[in-house]
Amino acid sequence: MTAILELPAWLGAILAMLLAIAASAVPFVVLRRMLSDDLPTKTRDVAETVAVRIGTIHSLILALVFAEAQSTHTNLQQEVSKEVTTIEHVVLELNQWNGPEKGILRDQLAAYVSAVLQNEWQAAAHPRGSREARQAYNALDIGILNLKAETPQQQSLRARMIMNMDDLQDHRKARLSLAHRGLPSLFWWMALTGFAIIVGFFLIFPANLAHIAILSVYGAYTGLALYFILALSHPYAGPAAIDTAPYQMVLEDELTPG
Repeated sequence: MTAILELPAWLGAILAMLLAIAASAVPFVVLRRMLSDDLPTKTRDVAETVAVRIGTIHSLILALVFAEAQSTHTNLQQEVSKEVTTIEHVVLELNQWNGPEKGILRDQLAAYVSAVLQNEWQAAAHPRGSREARQAYNALDIGILNLKAETPQQQSLRARMIMNMDDLQDHRKARLSLAHRGLPSLFWWMALTGFAIIVGFFLIFPANLAHIAILSVYGAYTGLALYFILALSHPYAGPAAIDTAPYQMVLEDELTPG
């Protein structure tokens, strides 16, 4: 299912709409020719009433899941921004440190950022994060804790770096949790089953051009909504992928020796 996210956004959206149209309009045309047009009026009325109610529930489910996916995506963007900002704070404080440990600590921080980019920013990454990133963080954290602060300035810098390292750990855990908060398969069963039921209720109508067009519009919009939900729930790839440029900029501009 996620293969569609590897396509350009416009192409993926169009393909999702076309697939939904094919899954709705084609069965409608084929099956309607096999059924009689002489349905009792009461049967049509009951079918329309049930279809409206199921359609309302289906739309509500899609809206709630879309809102949840959008909220998770936004929170992930915020946690990424907070993590990068915290890294920049540590870089600034290390630059102000005048001890011989400065170069080693900068290299350890650079190793952490590199591990995030290379090992954690991918769909196959472990929910707990990569071993390389954990090792780099632990080495940097221990190095800062072991700093010998001999002047008031060094004591202040060491205290601030310890606080920032705690914040960095919190933001990393939040990022990993949000990034792997995918949608349960039960939602997709509910979404596709509701779509099929609503399409099935269209069989009470004749297969004329107007009804086919209306059903196609419904299918296209549903397909587009499902495509957006799928994209928002996969932040590592596709049109809604979170930009990793801030990590790269910190690594290249502030942690790579010039």
